Amino acid sequence: MQRAKVVGKLWLSSAHPYIEGYKILILCDTTSGEENYYLAVDSVDAGFDDEVLTVSGSASRQSSATKKSPADTAIIAIIDQEK
Repeated sequence: MQRAKVVGKLWLSSAHPYIEGYKILILCDTTSGEENYYLAVDSVDAGFDDEVLTVSGSASRQSSATKKSPADTAIIAIIDQEK
């Protein structure tokens, strides 16, 4: 799992049938201290500036929402800033 911040949204003019309807977000890794950006399929309705938790590889296809998705990374949770 990796912690990241949502910094943008990717708009697709054409997509693989298995990712049609998914929101693809641009994320910035917040754990490394460097500006590393990557894309992820959003299955929890995250928004701009949200801190999220992601999974990669086969773990990204374990939920029923992303089971058939060819995406390598999925957002699985929005991190609440309050306790």
